[in-house]
Amino acid sequence: MGFHDGYLTLIPGFFAVLPAVPIAIWIWRRPAADGWKWLALVALGHVTAVVALTVFPIPIAGQEFYRQTRGFSEDNYIPFATIVFQLSHPGLNSARQLVGNAIALAPLGIYAPALWPGLRDWRRFVFVAVAFGVGIELTQLAGSLIEGFTYRVTDVDDAMMNAAGAVAAFLLWPRVWPAIRPWIADRLGLELETQNEPSVQ
Repeated sequence: MGFHDGYLTLIPGFFAVLPAVPIAIWIWRRPAADGWKWLALVALGHVTAVVALTVFPIPIAGQEFYRQTRGFSEDNYIPFATIVFQLSHPGLNSARQLVGNAIALAPLGIYAPALWPGLRDWRRFVFVAVAFGVGIELTQLAGSLIEGFTYRVTDVDDAMMNAAGAVAAFLLWPRVWPAIRPWIADRLGLELETQNEPSVQ
């Protein structure tokens, strides 16, 4: 089941939800605290949304026209080139790109340290955030190589902004969480642990 865009026949993004469903069931059936389960489901929802937005839709037919007319173009492998261009050409599209890339992985800085204690060390978290951002771009590059034309633009600056947003959330969240924890716990009826704040020492 696909849809058409120009000459392309595409698999829509909601297909990314299919593998998430059994994972969600597995999470909910785990013998763990309700707070952990809800946070794990939030993490799963975030990862699923990122995949749906950065990998899908996937072309399955009609690529030949774009292989001949578009080829491989628009990719950027020079750090800060795109960021400098966007800052020097302010506008709605530039702001949307910069802000969108910055917040795309920001939730990772909140749920990752809580779910995996090893990521409460800032050095480990920075490594994971960079790896996540680079992984998205490499996946898009691999998709374009498979399709035979630049379907998803690969940009090193996107990876940099993704990682920067996640690290910013990682550093800011411990200052915000103590203030909102009681409010969330009261409304959800959950006992939220106090030891999940990451260490930035």
